[in-house]
Amino acid sequence: MCPGWRRRRFPGCFRTASTETPLREDGGDVGSHVTALAVDLGSSSGRITAGTLQGGKVSQVEVHRFTHGAAMADGHLAWDLDLIWREVVAGLTEAVAQFPHASSVSVDTWGVDWVPLDAEGQRLGAGRAYRDERTERTLAAFRRRLPDERAWELTGIAPATINSANQMFAFLTEEPGLAERTDQILFLPDHFTHLLSGERRWSRSIASTAGLCNPGATDWAEDVFDALEVPRRWVGELTHEHDEVGPCIVAGLEQLRVVRAGAHDTACAVHALPRDEATDSYFLSCGSWSVLGVARDEPLLTPQAHALGLTNEARGDRGVRPLFNITGLWILQECQRQWGAEGRDADIVSLVKAATRAESLGLLIDPDEPQFAAPGDMVARVTVALSQQGAPFDVSQGQVVRAILESLAHRYARGVADLADLTGTRATQLNMTAGGSRNPLLCQLTADALQVPVIAGPAEASTLGSLLAQFEITGHLDPQDRNHVIARSAQTIRYAP
Repeated sequence: MCPGWRRRRFPGCFRTASTETPLREDGGDVGSHVTALAVDLGSSSGRITAGTLQGGKVSQVEVHRFTHGAAMADGHLAWDLDLIWREVVAGLTEAVAQFPHASSVSVDTWGVDWVPLDAEGQRLGAGRAYRDERTERTLAAFRRRLPDERAWELTGIAPATINSANQMFAFLTEEPGLAERTDQILFLPDHFTHLLSGERRWSRSIASTAGLCNPGATDWAEDVFDALEVPRRWVGELTHEHDEVGPCIVAGLEQLRVVRAGAHDTACAVHALPRDEATDSYFLSCGSWSVLGVARDEPLLTPQAHALGLTNEARGDRGVRPLFNITGLWILQECQRQWGAEGRDADIVSLVKAATRAESLGLLIDPDEPQFAAPGDMVARVTVALSQQGAPFDVSQGQVVRAILESLAHRYARGVADLADLTGTRATQLNMTAGGSRNPLLCQLTADALQVPVIAGPAEASTLGSLLAQFEITGHLDPQDRNHVIARSAQTIRYAP
């Protein structure tokens, strides 16, 4: 029988025969363990991880990892969703082989992207990528329908061409035939959840990135649908997550129960960070994009928040994540790609070491400038931006990398200061996750710029957050014990200013 707190919070909780034992106060099953599988899909790679909760600690094994990327298809930048799905199934199959008692699975992905489905539930066309130029071509018409001020008022989301609302308007404008055949749309994590379970869901955390929900993402913003003439039938009921969807219908994976542990990767990452309910918790998910925010119960909707470009996204639980979306390590990744194509050193470890040894130019670029968000000759863009401030054209690779990292650290410090002004509470530390947390120079530069400690890790916070939420959903972890389990499970490094 599920203990009382489980019955109250999770009336549909399920347990395997091997885990019918009470929980200790530290959140671990006495003399037993339970395993969940996390499918974490980023915009350049995906991974399937098995996590086992035992003795108040989550142990993780990465079972499968693969790379992917957007490429041109039929005139549009698109994701190879068929490849991603094949890799997901292959990874889950291997995970079940290695962990035969695995009992649940959840999928999270990056934000804003979605797929159209026909009346039979089949995907129509390729999965368009958020960087596809169609939203630039239709931006002026979009703004005539829905000016930026009105969009913010209705959604609390910073206007941006990558938003799902912009994508859907471009879809209607440029591909009316395909749009006419569209019965419904699913955001990417909900699409893969549908493939796993046969069930359709519209998850609050991922939908909150779309520019289609009301502030705080408690429901759809009907006026946005009306203004853009996006068919309301395209989406079903917007629902909270941290629930069970149903049994897996994929052959060989029927033992798994599909749950929603947080559809958006950053929502999962925030769930893996310890939270002090008495103060605001500041976080930075530092990958290709930098997501800098604070965990709160209510959105920040002041004119100052709008002027600063703040966006209010939802957490996997019922809270919100007021945050800034900042072009992040994409700038460095594009430089690496270019250097590699030129036969030069592109290894990140070597480049960071060179940057650590290099003398600072004392100059910064602005990561928010549009030129640094687009693919192309990034090395030239960075060096030109630096030369315009007095740097020589023959700067070394180490100096270029250092300038990029110093610029990101400076932008993070400015963002944390802006958030502190909006919330009225200063940051006492910054929790940094994702790939950037493995970059010691960036972590130290950020701590120095903020003048508060940076707690780096867990690097794979999205995965840990998904696993923790799954254990809560399935009744194996009391949410009140989450901080204790995080402290025992997460590997972190403290960088003092």
